Amino acid sequence: MKKIIILTVFLICISSTIFAQGLYFDIGFGLGKAWTKIDGNNVIDVLKSAGIDVNERIAPDLGLKIGYNPFNSIRLYTVGEFGMTGHSTNYGDPYYPSMYFRTIIIGPGIIFYPIPYIQLGSSIGYSFAHTSTNISEIQTYNGHGFAWNISIAIDVEGSDLGHSGLIGIKYFHANNTLKTSKAKQNTSMVSLFIRYAFRN
Repeated sequence: MKKIIILTVFLICISSTIFAQGLYFDIGFGLGKAWTKIDGNNVIDVLKSAGIDVNERIAPDLGLKIGYNPFNSIRLYTVGEFGMTGHSTNYGDPYYPSMYFRTIIIGPGIIFYPIPYIQLGSSIGYSFAHTSTNISEIQTYNGHGFAWNISIAIDVEGSDLGHSGLIGIKYFHANNTLKTSKAKQNTSMVSLFIRYAFRN
């Protein structure tokens, strides 16, 4: 319920920008490499040291941003972001994840165009951590904390407003405190992404 309330308030706050002059919107996905540590210990190393032969899977990154440009002379957009990253491993069955770390970020950010074809972005916000596993020897818990990201992308339309596409690279990091165990879970990810974007 708490998550739903926060998300609802977040969407209400940014909904007024939908019809505003200077609207910015993007949505898309990426793939990359992720790392997860619990209390400073890399979970892959911990599993391997326990004799569990695990393999990491390509990490997905999904998200959208909505915002607007309050300036006429500067290409600087204030945005709200909703995004999700995943980090999974498997052993035994290669098609079924044995351990999955999912992190959601909700918060404000900025988009800046220093030159027409280059987009710089950054966001910081509240994060939710959800971990699931089918390894009976391991107990997992959900948690919350904060997360941030930075990105650079090529805008294929450059100086033209309207519909466009983005191709870029992003770094994501989240710090979460897990419930019950109170352990510190840190997740980082580097990904290549493509996104549909709209500016007016």
